[in-house]
Amino acid sequence: MNRKEGVRTRLDAWWDDVLAGETDEPHPIHGDRIAVRLDGERLVLSGTLDTQEERDAVVRQARARIGRGFGQVDHSKLAVVDRHEKKGLLEQTLVAAYPDRSTAELARKFVLEHSQVKPRQDAIIDRAGHPRLREMLPGDYAGDARARLAGGDALLILTVDETAAFKVRQLLEEETRSTWTVAVPPRVIR
Repeated sequence: MNRKEGVRTRLDAWWDDVLAGETDEPHPIHGDRIAVRLDGERLVLSGTLDTQEERDAVVRQARARIGRGFGQVDHSKLAVVDRHEKKGLLEQTLVAAYPDRSTAELARKFVLEHSQVKPRQDAIIDRAGHPRLREMLPGDYAGDARARLAGGDALLILTVDETAAFKVRQLLEEETRSTWTVAVPPRVIR
């Protein structure tokens, strides 16, 4: 099963639970940022999402289930965050340390599924002399990263659009529980 199929399976299971009246579980992608409740013949969606595309996808998923216990979808309380940042201008590199390569690979899979971010660059490095380390991180950060690698850690390095960096860093620190996380200052996308 590929990553997309895994997300779709979890989404389908979550929607099945919602239709069975189990509305207290967080959404598999958006977590507690959205809420769903059945109100008679209406399925009410509320919360805040980062993009119009995310909102449209959730509404589409709900509408696809009309006739399975409800007749209409109320999405009037499902909003999109009003952001003033522009995508495509800056990129930011995030580095997270894990005890071994397999844990770093699981963290990468989790972060990419839950953030729905396509990194501009990503790598897992588990050797201090790895040639991509110098290429991906500026001097001061590469030195700290080498020290982590010398201690036996594996590093997950993700370069993402700066507008998504906060969300990705939060997932790295709080959800995957990296032992060390650092954000390189943003830079203009080449």
